[in-house]
Amino acid sequence: MTDTREFSRQVQHAIDTADHAILQAQDAEHQLQVAITQANPRSIQSANAALTEAKHQVHEAHEQLQTFNNDEYGQQIKQTMEQLAQASQDIEANQEKFHTPKQIR
Repeated sequence: MTDTREFSRQVQHAIDTADHAILQAQDAEHQLQVAITQANPRSIQSANAALTEAKHQVHEAHEQLQTFNNDEYGQQIKQTMEQLAQASQDIEANQEKFHTPKQIR
């Protein structure tokens, strides 16, 4: 019984970590949009760094959830993994959409 409860806690922790990564990705995307609107190169650079970090966190959360993907928690994990995949795609789209322009010589 204790093992089941501990496993359940580990699964919940992995899901919480994934939810946090998704929110971090959304915040980074918003930060980039604001920076682009303000046309502030430093803010854009900072937002791109935040996107890169969020991308790493989303990947880590996905890897962690993979270890718990089983029949008992499958549906909940599947839904969270779909959200992580969407967050990852959104990050990629934002990173591709806007690159800091290189200085013209």
